[in-house]
Amino acid sequence: MTEAKERRLALTRELFTSLAGATNEQKQDFAVFVNQFRLGGNATYLDLPGASKYEQIILKSGLHVAIRREGSLHLLLNVGSAAAVEAWAKRFKCEANPKTGAVQIYEVASAAASLSCANNTAEMSAASNADDKAADSVAPLFAALTDEALAEIGLPADRLQQVRSVGTATELEALQAQLPDSVYEALTWYVQGESWSDIVSAYAEAAADEKAMVPTQIGKLDSARFRIIETDEELRSIMDKPLTQWRVFLHPTQRKVVDTAWHGAVKITGGAGTGKTVAALHRARHLVRLPDWKADDRLLFTTFTKNLALDLEQQLRQICTKEEMRRIRVQNIDAWLASFIRQHGADKTIVYPKAGEESLYETCWREAWASFTAPVGFNQPESFYRSEWEAVVLPQHCMTLRDYLFADRKGRGLALSRMQRKAVWPLFEEMRLQLNLRDAVTAEDAAAVAVGELRKAHPNGLFRAVIADEIQDFSPDMLKLLRVLATDVTKLDPPIEGDLFLVGDPHQRIYGRPVVFSACGIEVRGRSRKLRVNYRTTDEIRKTADAVYQGCRVDDLDGSDATPTGYASLRHGAKPIVHHAQTFAEEIDWISDTIRALKGNGYSEEEICVTVRTNALLVSYAKALTEKGLKVQPISRNKADDPTVPGVRIATMHRIKGLEFKVVFMAGVEDGNFPQDPPKQADRVEVEQAESKERALFYVAASRASNLLFLTASGEGSVFFKGASK
Repeated sequence: MTEAKERRLALTRELFTSLAGATNEQKQDFAVFVNQFRLGGNATYLDLPGASKYEQIILKSGLHVAIRREGSLHLLLNVGSAAAVEAWAKRFKCEANPKTGAVQIYEVASAAASLSCANNTAEMSAASNADDKAADSVAPLFAALTDEALAEIGLPADRLQQVRSVGTATELEALQAQLPDSVYEALTWYVQGESWSDIVSAYAEAAADEKAMVPTQIGKLDSARFRIIETDEELRSIMDKPLTQWRVFLHPTQRKVVDTAWHGAVKITGGAGTGKTVAALHRARHLVRLPDWKADDRLLFTTFTKNLALDLEQQLRQICTKEEMRRIRVQNIDAWLASFIRQHGADKTIVYPKAGEESLYETCWREAWASFTAPVGFNQPESFYRSEWEAVVLPQHCMTLRDYLFADRKGRGLALSRMQRKAVWPLFEEMRLQLNLRDAVTAEDAAAVAVGELRKAHPNGLFRAVIADEIQDFSPDMLKLLRVLATDVTKLDPPIEGDLFLVGDPHQRIYGRPVVFSACGIEVRGRSRKLRVNYRTTDEIRKTADAVYQGCRVDDLDGSDATPTGYASLRHGAKPIVHHAQTFAEEIDWISDTIRALKGNGYSEEEICVTVRTNALLVSYAKALTEKGLKVQPISRNKADDPTVPGVRIATMHRIKGLEFKVVFMAGVEDGNFPQDPPKQADRVEVEQAESKERALFYVAASRASNLLFLTASGEGSVFFKGASK
């Protein structure tokens, strides 16, 4: 059977996954086919027996394409060899749900087989999980939910019996492939403690968004699973560039935050791997494509570190045209500030604290400390005064003794009388003098100067929109700077899209301290959203990363506690492996042998990263692995990682923030290395802050792994190593 009219195409996530394993010749053949097919080129449809009404088309290269069609709409579901496509068609059903109208793809299996699979998995897990030993005696997990309630979230009728039989979280995990993604997400959140009314409300909101759930002849297509091809340019953009799924598919909750016409500052939070940065990148593209975006409108895409800004610019170039990129400036906030200070006549060098390193800032502090005599009877270590300077004096811009006498020291741990403040003030006064003598200025003071200048010169903002990633690491002064950089659209009549789009995760705060947005002039009430689905890591890796925060308070970036529930990883895999070596040489032997075994199992060197706590450790491990015959590629601070350059990646835990790899080795997780000890004689507040940053680094490093995570140590494993071993 043939046709000759233009077709509407929707490509699935599974198709791209399958295509990734094809040869270059087959990929090219598929790209040519899709282009011609969409424009109405002739094609022969053949029957494809399966769980739904499928057809297939055979390409010149021998690839088979599984198709479900209704009128001019064609769902391209899978691609591969004849055997692979036939097997997929028999295993998976593709139907519109009669209750929600959403097109769902899920694995077909008999109720008996599903229950057997779930029970077998539960029995295996019971050997190591005491909770599952009592599985037979507990009530089914979803006993409190009616059949109508389950149907309301899109549970297919042929899956009801399996879901009703689920008694443990392990059994639910075993049914994942046999449930539509959105249904599995909802049930997972319910098990994790989310209220059913909130879950139903969230899904109702997503279902009503026609950009997230696109209506078609067959049913609503979920943007997390289907990509509708509307134009030749869009097709070329997808086919000509690397087929990374994050770039092509957006979950409905991501699509919602990207496409909503926000009229004010927006805060987006979520755990590692939930697609916050993806949403920010697509939000940037959405904004610069707006019909009312003027020729002189500009968007600033910023983040905390230089290396992450380089990575973000590279990713933006993958989804934006050259014309769109001309409307976007990508620069880390410190670099932007330094440029502004230079351009506005302040011949000052911005300096930053680098404890333990030689720098202009440290020289000034050393000189100030040498000239200071501590008050009698006030025996505090140097670290206390340093912390007082950086946590009280600088953030509150105490330029005089009077400023310091009235400064807020809440949360500092040690109270200071007015007399004590007067006695310690000379140290801070001397520090400012040393900075001035060297034409240096701290980032806090430079930001305050920039805020004042911008308010006078650009009262309506310098940029139409500012998008900031890793916002949890921004200081109060930097947040105030963002506020004046972006147009405050709430003051416009009528308001326009733009303003601030702030993205972050307080669990990944490795630089800054907790801060309240509203105290910095940023109001996000009613415009805060949380992304919940972890796309990057397996659930086993997610749990290892999350465990470091067990029993710890984490703020929500606006003065309250972040809620621990509502996150789900939809992928499962091997539990992280912990290896305790007796010596450094043995640790290196084990890492190098494991990397070679991984390469033998199909992993490329570029998909593997070894990460360590410090630069000194990086040098040691890179040298040792090189001597074992491995090609090692350090990830530079000053440029984005080039995936075409061969070699196992090695980087510090700070550097890999924002990156992801299929395999991550966290090496040297032992006493004295990771976590780093707090400053000697540090007070309680300093100790807590240091410990918090070390936990955040563990969370960041562990959550970079998508498939496999290894932790290694030689000598005495640290508390992090022992925690992961449990």
